Amino acid sequence: MAGIAAGVAASSGDALGQTPTCFGAAARDPDRLCSNAAQRHSVTPTPQEARELPNSPCRPLERRPSVCGFGARAGAVTVALVGDSHVGHWRAAVDHVAQVKGWRGLSITHSSCPLQKALRDLPEPRRTSCARWKEDVFAWFARHPEVSTVFVGGLTGFSGVVPRGGRSRFETSVKGYADAWRALPPTVSRIVVIRDTPKVRGDTDVCVTRAVTRRRPPGTACAVPKSIALERDPAMTAAARLDSPRVARVDLTRFFCGAHCYPVVGGVLVLRDSTHMTGAFSGTLGPYLLDELASTGL
Repeated sequence: MAGIAAGVAASSGDALGQTPTCFGAAARDPDRLCSNAAQRHSVTPTPQEARELPNSPCRPLERRPSVCGFGARAGAVTVALVGDSHVGHWRAAVDHVAQVKGWRGLSITHSSCPLQKALRDLPEPRRTSCARWKEDVFAWFARHPEVSTVFVGGLTGFSGVVPRGGRSRFETSVKGYADAWRALPPTVSRIVVIRDTPKVRGDTDVCVTRAVTRRRPPGTACAVPKSIALERDPAMTAAARLDSPRVARVDLTRFFCGAHCYPVVGGVLVLRDSTHMTGAFSGTLGPYLLDELASTGL
């Protein structure tokens, strides 16, 4: 277990990129010639361990809404990661960027509740809890003009929204995202929309464990066709339609998928369940998120 913990810490917390060659996302970097035989038949962390590992570290700061801090403690630039758990699982990657650039990072998340104006299709009391959380978040932004950049996104498929105005659930969600971004104060000069991660099957963890036991490459042995794993993303659709210099899109799907999407990449477990990314893999995406943001002017 000590070796696993060390590997996770190295991948999720090392802003200097001092990780093993071709570890995690780097294995799908087209600018590298990766051939690490030791990683082809291994996985860090194991599916069993991943279920118990916490998200990347975050320092508690406020209670309503719940806010925690990462990155530099007193950076000249303050950024916020806001939304549901599918934004939260990018924190290790954003933390890498924040450490490199000296940004102060704030994480403001609520399970099953992305930052959008559409009403979530959730059972009570979770529906009301989500609606109140969003009210608190918008009020919080009004009190915090130091936040200049917001990272957003959300889970695709599964839990949707209540359709409104004759629109489909998807189109209602698209409008909900755009309306939420317009509601953010002008002190938020950049909104970065991160495309949601692909999904794997419910029994993929069993497949990965079996493949490792049988000395088969778990990434390819348990891969899911991209057409199944990757769903339409309403947040990315909203960003494309807005076509605003205030809103940037980031899509790192190439590090998860080719024709198939892989549950293990570069010896690192990609998802800790069928939809949530591990902190270990998220951390290895940090250098590539940094590059993507540079291309948007951040």
